[in-house]
Amino acid sequence: MILGIIGEAGVGKSTASNFFEHQGAYVISADLVVKYIYQQPETTKKIIAKMGEQFLNDDATLNQLSLRKYAFENYEFLKKLEEIIWPEMMKIIITEVESHKTEKLIVIDCAVLFNAKLDYLVDKVLLIESEENLKINRIKSRDGVSDNEAKTLLNLQKKHLILDRAIDFIIKNNGSTKDFLADLNNLMAKLISE
Repeated sequence: MILGIIGEAGVGKSTASNFFEHQGAYVISADLVVKYIYQQPETTKKIIAKMGEQFLNDDATLNQLSLRKYAFENYEFLKKLEEIIWPEMMKIIITEVESHKTEKLIVIDCAVLFNAKLDYLVDKVLLIESEENLKINRIKSRDGVSDNEAKTLLNLQKKHLILDRAIDFIIKNNGSTKDFLADLNNLMAKLISE
């Protein structure tokens, strides 16, 4: 069984992934895959060739914070960045799924599962939702950003989040962490019984 987890920033996708990992699932985090891709010298070369040297640190590594801020403010820039990053992300995720296909449960934590056309890999999709103010507060706490930066990220994701396939499960993460984990535990029981 392969479960895809989607949802906007600040809804609890990473918490859900950690829960499933502790239950024995093999978890593939698109965020960690992308982080790895950004650390590769080849990625730096591609980004600098396409976007310019203003995103380089003094040591010739990518200034990911600067890159991220600019991408949040400029949708066209973000699309160009995705053209570089997504093909690599897709390759790695597909390889990870193939390498672990004997696992009882694989979880792909990928907000852009549909956008990146990776949904064909999953058997079921979990959408996690939260109230706007909770998402903003979680993003601020997690990323150390302002209210406006958190809202900008969410607005960008709203433009970007494609939900063009039936969602199999929806969990609303508006209560305590304990409540959220209980909902995930109930979902795990359903997944095991299928």
